Amino acid sequence: MMKKPREIEEGAERFDQQLEKLRSIVDKLEHGGLSLEESLKLFEEGIGLSRSLFETLNRAEGKVEELLATMERVPFTRGEE
Repeated sequence: MMKKPREIEEGAERFDQQLEKLRSIVDKLEHGGLSLEESLKLFEEGIGLSRSLFETLNRAEGKVEELLATMERVPFTRGEE
């Protein structure tokens, strides 16, 4: 089933928000100055975000492959000359 443009846009926004949150977590962890407990909490959150982003990318890759496979089955026809 094809997603509607609005659904795609919302998914892209969510992906971008998750990626930005992951970048923020990485920056905080690299900067240091956090307690062990804070670091572990951020690390756990980062792992969750990373998994979610990875799954989103895998679904997108699968969709691209599906679309390309569909294109390969459609014969190319020239317009009337």
